[in-house]
Amino acid sequence: MEWPACTVRAVDLDRNGRSARILADVLVSELLHGGPEREVGLPAEGERLTLRSISVPPQPGAMPLDAQDVVVVSGGARGVTAETVVALARASQARFVLLGRTPLEAEPAAAAGASTDADLKKALLAEARASGQAVSPAQLGRQVGLILSGREIRDSLARITQAGGQARYLAVDVNDGPALVAALNGVRADWGPITGLIHGAGVIADKPIAAKTDEAFERVFRTKVDGLQALLQATAADPLKALVLFSSVAARCGNMGQCDYAMANEVLNKVALAEAARRPGCVVRSLGWGPWAGGMVTPALKRRFEALGVPLIALEDGAQALVHELCTPGGPVEVVLGGRPRPEALLPDDHPVPTDLWVEVSELRQPWLVSHAIQGAPVVPVVLVLEWFVRAARALRPDLFLHGIEGLKVLGGIRLPHWPDSTRFRLRAVEQAVEGEGARLSLELRDAAGKPRYRAQAVLDVAPLHAGAAPLDPRLGTWADRPVYDGHVLFHGPDLQVLSQPDGVSDQGITGDLMGLRQAGWPVEGWQTDVAANDGALQLAVLWGREVLGGASLPTGIGALRTFEGPIAGGLRGVVNRRETGKGRALSDVTLLDAETGRTVARLEGVETHLRPDA
Repeated sequence: MEWPACTVRAVDLDRNGRSARILADVLVSELLHGGPEREVGLPAEGERLTLRSISVPPQPGAMPLDAQDVVVVSGGARGVTAETVVALARASQARFVLLGRTPLEAEPAAAAGASTDADLKKALLAEARASGQAVSPAQLGRQVGLILSGREIRDSLARITQAGGQARYLAVDVNDGPALVAALNGVRADWGPITGLIHGAGVIADKPIAAKTDEAFERVFRTKVDGLQALLQATAADPLKALVLFSSVAARCGNMGQCDYAMANEVLNKVALAEAARRPGCVVRSLGWGPWAGGMVTPALKRRFEALGVPLIALEDGAQALVHELCTPGGPVEVVLGGRPRPEALLPDDHPVPTDLWVEVSELRQPWLVSHAIQGAPVVPVVLVLEWFVRAARALRPDLFLHGIEGLKVLGGIRLPHWPDSTRFRLRAVEQAVEGEGARLSLELRDAAGKPRYRAQAVLDVAPLHAGAAPLDPRLGTWADRPVYDGHVLFHGPDLQVLSQPDGVSDQGITGDLMGLRQAGWPVEGWQTDVAANDGALQLAVLWGREVLGGASLPTGIGALRTFEGPIAGGLRGVVNRRETGKGRALSDVTLLDAETGRTVARLEGVETHLRPDA
């Protein structure tokens, strides 16, 4: 997120006795052709593995803790963690040991009756002056902070007791192993063995990686990681029934300024998985909390989250979620709470992170392009660009359904002067902020010099797009037995001569049969769209353009490509319906139907063609 121009990827490579040469080939293939995912697993045999977020509702059963259990909670005396402990006390009646670094001391007499920060400072300052003491603003602030923290701790202890549990507070740093062991030995002497552990302690110090000091990194990282290690070591001989780690959604998708926090929480996730395998009788959860309502979420950030469909976790809802997770035996160990992880929600509006993909064109990869040549040089057809855009959208958001590639603009055609050698193009995708659970990607294809050639947007949603009713056939005149591929209006070579003679043509449209890439004999592996059939659809639009414009034309824009299935085995029928015509310009919709069943396979809406200069 902080280095958008850099490709970042974590590859889990299965060595499995393979030689260094084979492993190198596998890694190079992944880096060049694998896809945009940041986390990839490459087993020795089998498919390339990537991660996908899925919704799994909890199925609460019996609470594994009761009034005889002793639960140690780091960071549990204040804030969000304290709120969850109150709910857990209500559900279990257990005994809780809250650990924190704040010493719990008696308040000075001057603090009595003062509730706000300002009132406390005023009272303490007056007391210091009355006794002839000089106190600095920093000292005053620290003293007030301790008083307010102490009040919050006492309030948490009282609320746990009111909820039916028992609670005590121990001022101990979880990173101090000997002090932690000594404190827990005292607990065991009074209450018995520890049977539950909740690690909620954590701090943040947000800054970009380049600006973060080693000291700041260590403080954030070690509070989570070393704190967990110390807690596990201190309870190694205890019969734990429940182990809950407070992680963050940042561990799953990252967050700007939080490399240390994200890394530490991801360590918690993986330690939880290891502990779950090691403790078959223990309920183990690593909870990747999303943003909470309150705390660090400012009103502006709250509005942004709401606009993007990212729910903020209310305190009572989050507390109950922890209870539900503990009561769901056998559930997933690593869980994100508060909605699907959405990295784009964590970015500022003015800092979109692009994903750059590379596509390669050569005779080896696309031999059929010799049939799309002008003056001897192959030209990249617009339908191949649409194929690349569809692939990119589905690869970047595999959790959603593609509803279409919209607003395609041809900024400049692409000739391939180096043919048959390869030419590379950069495909840049930027996810935009949208309301709801869908997504919108801005897509741009640039040539080797960085010049934009095509632009469009991909629209995706949580539900699939339905084709709807097939279009009505336009009223047609006769075709008049003219050649389809005359070398001028349609210049296509054998591999792209997919049209049969049209049924007829008029100023209202044109219809005719055509072949897809399977019938045309192309290699069929890996296609997301039927490039041959889509090109045939544009060819029909160009033939109709000759009827209404009086000469040869070229496609210059497509309002939307809606594709409902990939290449089919049988024949297709194309239907062109007029939208409008103007001086040197024609606009139409083209629908591709399965010739046998009549179902809609694809639809090209708003196909725009303009007369060629040599028309």
